[in-house]
Amino acid sequence: MIEKIRIKNYRGIKSLEIDNLKKYNFFIGNNGSSKTTSLEAICLAIPNAGGALVLMANCRGMQVKLSNYSSFFYNSNINDDIEFTLNNDITTKISLKNTININNNLVNDKNLINLNSDQQFLYNILVVKNNNRVLYESNFGIDSSNRIFPIEIKKNIEWNKYIEKYGKTIWISALTKYQNEMAQVIKEMIENKKKEYILKAIEFFEEDIDDIVSDGTEILLSKKGVGKMLPLSSFGGGLSSALDIITCLFYDEITSVFIDEVETGLHYTNFPKFCEVLIEISTNKNIQFFITTHSDEFLKDFYNISAKKGNKDITTYRFQQKIDSDIKTVYYPYERAINALKDGWDIR
Repeated sequence: MIEKIRIKNYRGIKSLEIDNLKKYNFFIGNNGSSKTTSLEAICLAIPNAGGALVLMANCRGMQVKLSNYSSFFYNSNINDDIEFTLNNDITTKISLKNTININNNLVNDKNLINLNSDQQFLYNILVVKNNNRVLYESNFGIDSSNRIFPIEIKKNIEWNKYIEKYGKTIWISALTKYQNEMAQVIKEMIENKKKEYILKAIEFFEEDIDDIVSDGTEILLSKKGVGKMLPLSSFGGGLSSALDIITCLFYDEITSVFIDEVETGLHYTNFPKFCEVLIEISTNKNIQFFITTHSDEFLKDFYNISAKKGNKDITTYRFQQKIDSDIKTVYYPYERAINALKDGWDIR
């Protein structure tokens, strides 16, 4: 469980600490208030293969180049390293300094290539424990076609323990929806005898669906009273959007789900159904959620349904306009958020 994150020098954030994180965590606020940036930072702080920074940029629709890499750093100041500290446990540092040969307690995992004339060093990732013992370090390079690749990777023997401790993550946003190979995921779920879970989730939206099949490229549904299977697309975008998120909850070893602007692609009348199925599926799973939204309706529906189910493991952070180059956040524990929503709280 992620309980706390400290962020330094990442994009629009000079320094920010977020604590009291729960199973369900909502980040709200105006555009440009750094709520998505904070979501990214938490995702990047979780031990990963080192290339997540580039993948995160791609999720923003950004192609990383030598000419724009400085935009990852606060005020484009590449002299100050990016830092993410997770649970006062481990710190991930991202810099433009090549220091991989300095740390002697690491074993060589991959010594992949020597840079040639059209390739350049791009960035370094260093992960340390709270006692400054290095767990992981890698260098990444870029070529003339803007392809990014690992140059060298070194690991401490403890590294895999931290990978297991924090588990796997998945990022969902408007740009990644429908790119998670939903048809293939559902095909594998059916093969693994998990069809009943999918049908139960679909039932919240379409009660007359009694079967689902997938060949890995297309999803077909059986509707009572209809003589043939129908493609998922014939049921509207709401069901597709919901399923794209819900199927991710069945990925093996996923422990953290990040959803940027969760309401995208969902009609507000489907919010209660989606919230109910999300809570229903995840209640007994070891999954933590980090969610941004601009929708009052979605947040109200989620809190209302959670209250009916006796679930209070929710927290909300409101991100406000920058003051003296810092981000102001307001923490809303469960009861305070409930009262604010009752009073007509406008989160947009």
